[in-house]
Amino acid sequence: MGAQPSTMPSAEPAPPPRAPGRPRTFACPNCGGPVTLRAVGQSITASCGQCSSLIDVADENLNIIKTAQSAMQDAEIPIGARGRLRDVEWEVVGYMRRSDGPGDFQWTEYLLYNPYHGYRFLTEEYDHWTLVKMLNRDVWGAGDPGWITAMGRTYQFFGKGFARTTYVAGEFFWRASISDVTAVADYIAPPYRLMVERNNEEIIVSEGEYLDARLVAAAFKLPLRVPSSFSAGVSQVNPYKPSFAVIVAAVVGATLLQFVSLAMSANTIVNSQAYDLTAADKGKTLSSSPFRLEKQDNVGIETISYLNNDWLELDMALVNVDTNESYAVFQALEHYSGYDSDGAWEEGGNSKTSLYAPGTPRS
Repeated sequence: MGAQPSTMPSAEPAPPPRAPGRPRTFACPNCGGPVTLRAVGQSITASCGQCSSLIDVADENLNIIKTAQSAMQDAEIPIGARGRLRDVEWEVVGYMRRSDGPGDFQWTEYLLYNPYHGYRFLTEEYDHWTLVKMLNRDVWGAGDPGWITAMGRTYQFFGKGFARTTYVAGEFFWRASISDVTAVADYIAPPYRLMVERNNEEIIVSEGEYLDARLVAAAFKLPLRVPSSFSAGVSQVNPYKPSFAVIVAAVVGATLLQFVSLAMSANTIVNSQAYDLTAADKGKTLSSSPFRLEKQDNVGIETISYLNNDWLELDMALVNVDTNESYAVFQALEHYSGYDSDGAWEEGGNSKTSLYAPGTPRS
């Protein structure tokens, strides 16, 4: 989700819901501090809140998996907090920090538990929230570029890369570890998002639904941050109206060279601009020169980036210079190549997006 962040563990599938049991408290075998299990009988890994050691709670001997991974890291929603989402009361039993391969993009995944409904993940990516459920079915084409169909929806490929776990706290139904690295791919059909996570043993597919930050804050009764007007979630439904006199503002995620062009349905290029970027330009806002669209019509944005075994994400907006109205646009590009037993391979390419002016049929 590089790849947009994924919310799936890379081990055993989630156990089925069971009747609620009483929480269990035991002494950490490393420091003696109290450790509370909330999903008794289902959790396999737990962490000590005092020394941050990872403990194998599926073993009656409570063996230490890893001692003191790092200094304790607080989360916006604490372990043990309860909130009602989609008419179900969930309890936070664990959370983890994850990042893409280079560590440029970071996010938090909260593990939610309800004894009758099982587990869900609640992910937070720069103040944007997604409620995620693992699917217990195969999805044809999952992990491949292009369009795929699942759960009665058609998803567009968004991007792929790697997800690395950097910190874990609380309890988990798999053997969570800060050494976990998995390949991930994301697909979007706003407000829904399909996430595919793969390791050497299995492929796990999950479906997420974008949640307004204010809804999450109200559910857990916490003062959570609300995304800025210049930020948009991966699967957030566009909150703005399209406009006719526009400029392009590109908030660049990473690397190398991008080339932006806008074309109307009659194939008239109304603006074309090139930028030479490096990783140091991450987060920089760039603007094209102003231009005007003379009629209502389809507008296309095509982005070309010269990448070498790398990816690029663009968070863009078309902004009306007269009214300041904006229309958010997202694009992801990638290019990978190499050699395997079948010879040379290569994948990736340009990114294209279509926008629709008011009153124009969506063709």
